[in-house]
Amino acid sequence: MPGEAYDPPSAAVAPPGRSVPAVEGYGRALTDLQAAFVVAFTSDPTGIGNPTAAAKLAGYAQASARDLGRRLVALPHVQDAIREANQRQISGALAAKSVALLGRVIDDESVSMKVRVDAARTILDRAGFCALPAGPKRFDDKSLAEMTSDELRETMRRARAEMDKASIIDCPTVVVDQAVTVNATTEPEGTGK
Repeated sequence: MPGEAYDPPSAAVAPPGRSVPAVEGYGRALTDLQAAFVVAFTSDPTGIGNPTAAAKLAGYAQASARDLGRRLVALPHVQDAIREANQRQISGALAAKSVALLGRVIDDESVSMKVRVDAARTILDRAGFCALPAGPKRFDDKSLAEMTSDELRETMRRARAEMDKASIIDCPTVVVDQAVTVNATTEPEGTGK
């Protein structure tokens, strides 16, 4: 809120304008201004996700804040610090609030079933209860175009056996079309094989 003192969620770094210790991490330490930028960029309501505003809040010169903010978010060690700060915030109270909200959505019968199912799926997914991946395709699940010649022969053998059981056919050769004649015991004729 405007005019109120800003209290960042992390005690490890102080708000802009105060002494901020360099933060160790990921191969390179942040300077005081970079650490203040990370705090402003990840948790100050007026600077969240806005590199220019975060640079100004961190104490960088107003005239160069736009360019410096853009350059800061491109630095790998600053990106790592931003990612870590976001992870700290998300894994704490926000995670608990998010789960509680999803729980309320699931229980709210005035919400559409699709939204409720999506909320349940999200909770299960985040808890590690993901849908199992589909197993490999079984022989019967393949389309004819996906089958090998051995699988096609087996499919034809099974079909012939079923037709023989039903006494549907009584000749050894079935004409598929004018160009290809299929014999149950040999390769298709007219296919060039």
